[in-house]
Amino acid sequence: MDSVSEQKIINLVHSDPRFTREAYCFVTDAVTFTVSRLDSHRHVTARELLEGMRDFAAQEYGVIAPEVLHSWGIRSASDIGDLVYALIGVELLAASPGDKRSDFDIDFDPAPHQELPVDPLPAFALPKID
Repeated sequence: MDSVSEQKIINLVHSDPRFTREAYCFVTDAVTFTVSRLDSHRHVTARELLEGMRDFAAQEYGVIAPEVLHSWGIRSASDIGDLVYALIGVELLAASPGDKRSDFDIDFDPAPHQELPVDPLPAFALPKID
């Protein structure tokens, strides 16, 4: 990330301390991840972006993704909308004319939910007690 972008993110953190620097960086990286999965370069909807962010979090952080996102202040789709529109406000992301902040006010859990792998315990012989 260049120094101008980094300074813009630092300013965002100072102006809205609900979210960490990592939250803003995660959103920018997740946008790139989401767009890279498309067949052609095009605008993504809020729903597509949310799903891409959830997949990106699962890929990057696995089973601890929910805790990571929460530690950065990301708990809802609305939080992601706040992050996205803050980044749009400082020109680190762009919106289409039909986009609006309220597109992110939906019932959507941004944290991936994965079960921990369950490996059966190896069988072992119990000691005999006489």
